[in-house]
Amino acid sequence: RAKKAVEDFIAQRFKDGDLAGILAGEKMVGNRLTSVRKELVDAIKEVKPRSDRRTLVNELTRDWPRFLDEDEAIRVARSEREVIQRVVQRACSDDPDYCRMGDPEPVVRSKGQLFQQDIHRASNLTLASINALASGLSKIPGPKTVVVLSDGFVVQDIETTLRSVVGQTARAGARIYAVDVRGLNRGGNAGIIDQGYSYEPEAASVRFDGLADGPNSLAIDTGGMMIRNENNIGRALDRVADDAGRYYVLAYQPANTNFDGKYRPIEVKVKREGLRVRARKGYLALEPSRMTVPRAITAPEPDASPTPPTAPPAPPEWPAAVPGVPARLPAAPVTGTATGAGAAAAAPGAMRMRPDAELRVRELSGGDTSTADALGAQGWAAYQRGDLESAIGPLREAAAKPGVRPWILYALGLTQGALGQPREAIATWERVRASAPEFEPVYIDLAATHASLSDLTNALSVLRDAEQRWPKDPEIHNAIGVIHFRRGVLDEAIEAFTKATAAAPDDALAYLNLGRAYELRFTRSRRYVTSQRRWVVNEDDRRKGIENYQAYIRIGGPYAQAANDGLQ
Repeated sequence: RAKKAVEDFIAQRFKDGDLAGILAGEKMVGNRLTSVRKELVDAIKEVKPRSDRRTLVNELTRDWPRFLDEDEAIRVARSEREVIQRVVQRACSDDPDYCRMGDPEPVVRSKGQLFQQDIHRASNLTLASINALASGLSKIPGPKTVVVLSDGFVVQDIETTLRSVVGQTARAGARIYAVDVRGLNRGGNAGIIDQGYSYEPEAASVRFDGLADGPNSLAIDTGGMMIRNENNIGRALDRVADDAGRYYVLAYQPANTNFDGKYRPIEVKVKREGLRVRARKGYLALEPSRMTVPRAITAPEPDASPTPPTAPPAPPEWPAAVPGVPARLPAAPVTGTATGAGAAAAAPGAMRMRPDAELRVRELSGGDTSTADALGAQGWAAYQRGDLESAIGPLREAAAKPGVRPWILYALGLTQGALGQPREAIATWERVRASAPEFEPVYIDLAATHASLSDLTNALSVLRDAEQRWPKDPEIHNAIGVIHFRRGVLDEAIEAFTKATAAAPDDALAYLNLGRAYELRFTRSRRYVTSQRRWVVNEDDRRKGIENYQAYIRIGGPYAQAANDGLQ
């Protein structure tokens, strides 16, 4: 029932640009996240229930001497006298002859201790899988949602491990939503059934449920939610999706900067009546992940006069290192042409003025930018001088007129972007796309601006639209590859960069990015096999990475040093 619900959820709610993976047991199916719906559905079909789990439950609750549940076995292993006597009494009721011949207490104690070890072993495996997942997710920027569909696990006596996993998950920017797939019909080992459907974390079971305690702690302590008493797993997943789309992200910077690795609790309160808070309960005092370390933003000094386009700088380094592999990773891909650092950089986060802006506006206007609209011509002339403050007003007024020509809107978007107003530029360029859908440059501008805001989903959506219109354009394929690279979906990135090289065999940039993608996939795939005492690597990815770096160097381009570094 749970598998079918997840399949239906992906088929109906998963959108282009969404990224997901299926973690089953101790590994991620396919060993990667993907945005391909079919891959996810196939991964779900591979998931099998753990046979040893059912065997363990049967031996615990049916074989003599019988225990009610895992909690009772653990309490017997703890030598709680009252619980031991209760189990002994049950054993004598089930097999009076044994009790007449001898004392069953040693057998009861032995079974409790054996099952405590098995229970803790299974729980530690579950927590280790979630911890490894959180460690991987910490390399992906932005908030993440983890949905745990489980019949529960016990955390008694391993609370320290649980707290460490909670801290690692919160540090990765992830929240856990736990769904109890036992539903309403939990069987005899789960205690009294809650009445009605319960979505709120406060609505705990009437009787302590040791199996639900682990998932509940993971969910509540990471700011997520526990869903129990629900037979309709699809409805539970819809509730998760709705809740994950409505939340505030609040920053907390501790005054105590001594990162000693200990767990520190956090309590969040609100003053307004009628409101409830669901937030993380604490954090591990570890050095922050590199992606979450805040950095001061300083505005560049404005220049009084425009400067000609300059050579492109060296590409930025890829931000996250992978444990156990060399620290140097391929730099992030680059797209498009070099842009000049004109006088427009007047605000933090401002985009640079485009050296090719005049060519684009001339293409969209048909070469006529002087006679059509006086305000538009005035604003465009100011933009060309590098005087963006004087350009924005006339262009905005011209854009508000009915029947405004697309080139004026495009020039306004360029100005807004250069002044550090990316959202306004997006809205303006969307008007260009609606009125001039065959003007290809606006698709690239829209995608790049969405990406600058870390809105990779909309960036990819715009590029997919462009790909349908111009299926053989290398710039579009290259841009799609860059978005996939940033999302960490290397297979799709390699596919897109390969299309770019096929569409334009003499375009060096796609070869550089393809080399980087192969290098990163090669680096991430390295595994140390203890039994063989050696590293196992993907030699095919290394060979293809070398070939593409060499192709870039052979064709030539401004990033030759980066390509040589990749080869080394």
